[in-house]
Order: sequence, then structure tokens, then C-alpha cells
Amino acid sequence: MMYFLIFTILLGLVPFLVTICSKRRENIMPIFPFVTAVFIASLYELVGSLLLKIDVEYWFSIYGLLAFSSIHYFFYNLLQKRFKKIFIVLTVVFFLFFLLSILFRTSFDFLTINSFFKAYQTIIILLFSIIWFKRIFENLEVVNLFDSPAFYFVSGLLIYYCGSVFLFLAASAIYASDKSNFQYYWLLNIILNLVLRTLLIIGIWKARQE
Repeated sequence: MMYFLIFTILLGLVPFLVTICSKRRENIMPIFPFVTAVFIASLYELVGSLLLKIDVEYWFSIYGLLAFSSIHYFFYNLLQKRFKKIFIVLTVVFFLFFLLSILFRTSFDFLTINSFFKAYQTIIILLFSIIWFKRIFENLEVVNLFDSPAFYFVSGLLIYYCGSVFLFLAASAIYASDKSNFQYYWLLNIILNLVLRTLLIIGIWKARQE
């Protein structure tokens, strides 16, 4: 399992490296902040978690903020900067959640707090993905979805967040009842991360060819 984890972590470095080595980055820019967040997360997981054994509690909050901001930016650009009021409202609600999580950090464990962020982020991704797919099929903007870089980015986010949200919601209870085997439950998160990072690489490669 450790080798699989290390491989997944190293794979998270690839989208960022491919992007900065690309001469044509225009089509990659909307997803680049999220790619950068994944790159930073991979470095932290490799150095901070595996090598230095640093507590991940604060990192989970920081990554939640980075992920939310970068995913919000991606969908805002993907939807051509429409629905501005919805984006503003969702951002305000997120930062209220974030502030409350800081104020009540001693009342809840970080797994519980992180599960709230994951659930909220999943709802946002589902909402904007549905809007995007609806527009695609109504306006026939894309002839073949498999040729669209955005399709791979959206699919990766949908698969990862929808696939892992229930794991995160139950993580605190699982860890409390079966701490010794928690790593096996966490394997699902690693697999979904592998899928997400693979689809990011495919999407970036497609974007470079446009």
C-alpha cells in the first residue's frame, strides 16, 4: 500500500510540471490554480507527512481553502464568468464555514470539520457540473466530449469528490471504532486521487494539442 501511495503522490506532481513545460498554456489556465494546489498537496504529503511525520490537522484546513478557491476559479471561467451572484453567495457561505471551523476547532475533531468542507465542495461541483453539461448539450458547443480538456477536468473532480464524500463524512466514526484498519478504508481516497490526477494529466495533454 505504501508504494501505491507514493506513486499516487508523485503522480500529483506531473500535471503541474507538464503545464509549466508547455508552450501553449491558454487552455490550461482555468485549471492551473487547482493543478498548483494538487502539486503543493503532493509535496506536503511526500515531505511533510511521509518524511517529517508532521500533523496533518492544519494542512487539511489549508488545502480545503486552496481547493475551494481553485475549483471555484475553474468553474467561474468554464461557465464564462456567468452566474456571478451564485459564485459570490457560495464563496461567502464557504468563508463563514471556514471562520466557524476556526472558532469551534476545539469542539470538533479535524476529520469532522473536513467532512463538512468536502460535502459543501461536492455540492458545488455537482451544481456547476450539471450547469456545464446542460449548456454543452443544449448549445452543442462540443462535438466530441472526449476531445474536450474541460470534460476530463470536470469528470476528475466529479469522480473524486462524489466518490470520497461519504468516506469523509464517516471518517471520524470509522477512525474512532476501527483505528487499526483505518488505512484500508483510506485506500479508497488514494484510488480516487489516482483517478483524479490521471484525468488531470489527460486533460492537460488534450489542452496542449488544441
